[in-house]
Amino acid sequence: MKRWLLLILGAWALFGVTWWVFGRLLMTEEKRVIRQIDLMRRCIETGRLLTLQDCIAPDYRDDEWDLDRRSLIAAVAALRREYSNLDLRIERVFVRVKGDTAEAELRGSATGTRTGELRKEIEAGEYLFVFRKLDKVWKLSRVTKKK
Repeated sequence: MKRWLLLILGAWALFGVTWWVFGRLLMTEEKRVIRQIDLMRRCIETGRLLTLQDCIAPDYRDDEWDLDRRSLIAAVAALRREYSNLDLRIERVFVRVKGDTAEAELRGSATGTRTGELRKEIEAGEYLFVFRKLDKVWKLSRVTKKK
């Protein structure tokens, strides 16, 4: 009985290691950028601002809202305080990778609820996210809203 149990556990461990190795070897840079975008979305929705800060490059800057890294984190915190049940929807993502730079064109929207009000759309549109690879991790370096 113990022998069969050890054999089954060993087979599951081998399956798990094989799954992990193939996932790492077959993961494209485009998929890594998409996973980084999804991680940032989940961090904003749940309020994990320290994790979100790790996803943003130290020299982050945008011309649209005139935010740097610190003010972007502060803006997200203020948005979370103002709207409960913040929900970010990403409808379409298209990623292009060129060396250590990646551009992600995405369409998305943000909805939330203020105290005593109905759920409403806060922001919607098409955006261009520019990522740079720093220490083998994709970090957000610029955001532009497309007209």
